[in-house]
Amino acid sequence: MSSRWHQKQEKKRIEAFERELAAIPDETVVKDQTSAAAMGDGEEQIFEKKLSKEEKKALAKAKREAKKKSKNSGKNNNDESDKSKAQLAEEALKSAEEGLMAMKDLSVSNEAADALASEGTICTFSASKKGVDARSRDINVQDFTLQHKGMVMLDHTEVVLNHGNRYGLIGRNGCGSNTLMKALGARAVPIPEGIDVFHLKEEIEASDTITALEAVMSVDEERERLEKEAENLNEALTALTEVDEDDESDLTLEEKQEKLMELLNYVYDRLDNLDAATAETRARSILKGLGFTHEMQEKKTKDFSGGWRMRVSLARALFIQPTLLLLDEPTNHLDMEAVIWLEDYLSKWDKILLLISHSQDFLNNVCTHILHFTNRKILELYDGNYDQFIKTKGEKEENQMKRYEWEQDQIKSMKEYIARFGHGTSKNAKQAQSKEKVLQKMIRAGLTEKPEQEKQLNFKFPDPGHLPPPVLAFHDVSFGYPGCEPLYDNVNFGVDLDSRVALVGPNGAGKTTLIKLMSGELQPSLGDIRPHGHLKLGRFTQHFVDVLDLELTPLDFFEKEYPGIPREELRKYLGRFGVSGKTQVQKMEELSDGQKSRVVFSKLGKDVPHILLLDEPTNHLDMESIDALANAINEFEGGMVLVSHDMRLISQVAKEIWICDNKRITPYKGDIQSFKMDMRNQMGIEGHQRSQLRGDASVTVKQTTKQSGKSAEEAGQEKTPDKNMASSTDSKKILPSVEKNNYVPPHLRKQAVQTSTVNGKYVPPHLRNRQA
Repeated sequence: MSSRWHQKQEKKRIEAFERELAAIPDETVVKDQTSAAAMGDGEEQIFEKKLSKEEKKALAKAKREAKKKSKNSGKNNNDESDKSKAQLAEEALKSAEEGLMAMKDLSVSNEAADALASEGTICTFSASKKGVDARSRDINVQDFTLQHKGMVMLDHTEVVLNHGNRYGLIGRNGCGSNTLMKALGARAVPIPEGIDVFHLKEEIEASDTITALEAVMSVDEERERLEKEAENLNEALTALTEVDEDDESDLTLEEKQEKLMELLNYVYDRLDNLDAATAETRARSILKGLGFTHEMQEKKTKDFSGGWRMRVSLARALFIQPTLLLLDEPTNHLDMEAVIWLEDYLSKWDKILLLISHSQDFLNNVCTHILHFTNRKILELYDGNYDQFIKTKGEKEENQMKRYEWEQDQIKSMKEYIARFGHGTSKNAKQAQSKEKVLQKMIRAGLTEKPEQEKQLNFKFPDPGHLPPPVLAFHDVSFGYPGCEPLYDNVNFGVDLDSRVALVGPNGAGKTTLIKLMSGELQPSLGDIRPHGHLKLGRFTQHFVDVLDLELTPLDFFEKEYPGIPREELRKYLGRFGVSGKTQVQKMEELSDGQKSRVVFSKLGKDVPHILLLDEPTNHLDMESIDALANAINEFEGGMVLVSHDMRLISQVAKEIWICDNKRITPYKGDIQSFKMDMRNQMGIEGHQRSQLRGDASVTVKQTTKQSGKSAEEAGQEKTPDKNMASSTDSKKILPSVEKNNYVPPHLRKQAVQTSTVNGKYVPPHLRNRQA
């Protein structure tokens, strides 16, 4: 007796046989069709389905050619007007694509990638068989390796930049962040055709015919090209609507129309961004935000310094609004007011922004993501701003260390058990064998790596010894460059070994000039500058490379500057400032700007100055170096005068803030965060800072006040800069007017308040008329 399963199978077999039987045609029909085929009739109906793909294509092509021949019969084939509309559409499409490709990236030449390779930079990556989708708005590069002059910067990592995100690229000096940005700017990696790139890497060309405003608005050339391409694309789209679908082409009619519409939409989007009706207004607004007055906007570019021409390039980049904007230290040439404006402007960037900056405050208020160059030569992506990155990275390393320690404890325990009971036939021996299998399985699965702690830098400025005040005194000092408006008029102040002063103010107000007056590089037009007879100054300038011999290595340079010191001792000394390993024996011309800065700071420490004059010291330093510099300044027994736009550094080291403006030097009663908020309010920028600066001076003041039991008002009185204006008890004899008038004479102070402050708050120069 068959089983139920056999019965089901038999039933299925019978049903299948009946279906096949029903599908067999009637014998008469088959006979008639066969006879007709033998007589040459019905061949296509019987055998058409048996044609191969190649035969089908050949047959379709023959049909199209026959159709074209019948349409064009009786016409002159040599006449240009007889071209088919399909051919015209094809040519228009090709012309549009070529035109768009020619203007995808106006900031980079077609030979940029080759030039990058000639400089020793090589990029490798995994290429997809499908290629890069031209319609994509994101960048996704897999298995990316970056080498520069034989040194591997990145090894088999991924570079992913998504539309709408703002990325901060951070890493140690010399890690390769600048090289990566150059590779992206040169399109040396797969970037979709629809993404235009602007890499801000050089200043605008000095010209005696083009003004700053015209240089920014010179993208009118791009607008004209875009309008021409839009016209060509519309013509091609019109021609395609009248084309027969049977026309020979690699693309179908729908695919051609879709591609044309994509290109047309791209062109219209770019034209919207470059709206001629608002072009001048937008250009002036950007230039104004970057510190250009109306008169400066009309000046020729040759009349500006390199720093101001770099601002023009930055303004041009913001005006063009590229899909991918690459900025390398954009705040280096800006004053604090311009930094605040740029910070607010970039925080609203809705495309792709990749920037290198070593200002924590700037990264916090601009970035939505952080890309970190790790010691393992890969890029790690973190969500959030810099503060969130520090928090997440710390938690990740803590969890990794816990996992690593747990695994090591397990391995140690199992190895000890195996070594003790691994032999013999006892029950423990079987357990030992089982543990050995578990151990091998753990090793095959991969063990957790021990988190690498980055080497801590140890900047140090030795104790210079005591000098009785006043150490450096300005008495009724006035100064102006020949043929120019005076920068200072009747200035009085003093700097001693306990001074910690940050100079702020608009560009051109004379901050760097004041540093030069202190160092003796410039002499006052009127008045007297009286340094102590034994005073030794240490100065870091924006052109710090001038003190280095770039043809030498750091080690050779120090042996030349400080003969008699053993080479091994110089090695250890340079290593404290982060100049270690191969860097010590590499020519300084091959080092990054940040590494050169470290060499200069190591030289400053070796010179043992009494007062440090620092003009934008953080321009090329990484975060770790900035922290090391701040710690060194706080431990330094001498004085310091700082010019910087890095508000985090100011909050860490400055006890006083002096405003250089309106030919005066005015002390600001408050910390740098309060100064920034005053600036934002006066500039009409809404919103509050998302995080407090680490090491904020106001926190220190509050804690000190609480501990001493004094009121805030008393603490504020102690914080006034009288002692640093002429801090000695003998200062009355030397500078009686300074002590008596509390920093500046009363009538001059009143004048300064009327012009540069409103209700006790600092007002930027270009906003004072509006406040009045």
